[in-house]
Amino acid sequence: MRARYILGEILTGLWRNIAMVISVVIVTAVSLTFVGTGVLMQKQIMDMKSTLVEQSQVTIFLCSPHSTASSCAGGAATDAQIDSVREALEGEVLSPYIASVEERDQEEALAIYQEQFAGESFVSNFTAEDMPVSFHITLSDADDSAAVVEFFQGRDGVDEVTDLLSTFAPFIDVLNQSTLFALGLAVLMLVAAVLLVATTIRMSVAGRRREIAIMRLVGASNLFIRLPFLLEGAVAAIIGGLIASGMLWLGLNHLVQGWLAPTLGEQLITVSTADLVWAAPLLVVLGAVLSIASSVVSLNRYLKV
Repeated sequence: MRARYILGEILTGLWRNIAMVISVVIVTAVSLTFVGTGVLMQKQIMDMKSTLVEQSQVTIFLCSPHSTASSCAGGAATDAQIDSVREALEGEVLSPYIASVEERDQEEALAIYQEQFAGESFVSNFTAEDMPVSFHITLSDADDSAAVVEFFQGRDGVDEVTDLLSTFAPFIDVLNQSTLFALGLAVLMLVAAVLLVATTIRMSVAGRRREIAIMRLVGASNLFIRLPFLLEGAVAAIIGGLIASGMLWLGLNHLVQGWLAPTLGEQLITVSTADLVWAAPLLVVLGAVLSIASSVVSLNRYLKV
């Protein structure tokens, strides 16, 4: 009977303040969507940095017959120039900074090229002699990449030196800034949601003064009187959390996996709808906790029992 009464009071309170409840649901849903977006973006940034660090951070492409760099004026890199680069990588100056080196000869480079552009008609026009020899370097510390690039850039026989982390650095910076913006906006929206919950509880208390007075007279406990008000805000916040989870699912499914992952590569874009298995419950719990905390403060102020 008590559970049925409390459930009835919750439904009554929600219906009496339906406009405020809808506002709470909408604001909570939007704010938790930004929270979830920020958390998932931060996970993506961490995964991307980890992937880039694990991969070859610095790649040295030696001259091919088609290279136009000034260091390639003599044509394709000679065996002596290739040996010079190899010895430098194994020497005392650079070896402390290098974790591993993978050398790809022209045959391997051609195979990778043919795989990347499979089905294109121009692939058959290239042979192994057209491909550059390359060294793919994994560093012990990613912060040393600039020094390695500077060491080989412009060296005779070296066409280009690329730094994978530097290539993606602008993209990572954009993600970091977007994360901060999303979390900052989420905080503002959560504050608005908390204030709306407090206002809703105050209106519910004012609308049920007579019922509260009767319950006081019959000796109802403080918890029994307060519980319907606490659960009203929690129900609205939980609904908002579920809506936020749905919005995140749509974004991850259509925007991230449907467009971003095919564009940038599935190896770099690791966040997916599977992450909602742990993110969605956290959002729902966060919404409920903030709502209950706001309700407790509001009840302590407006409900004297």
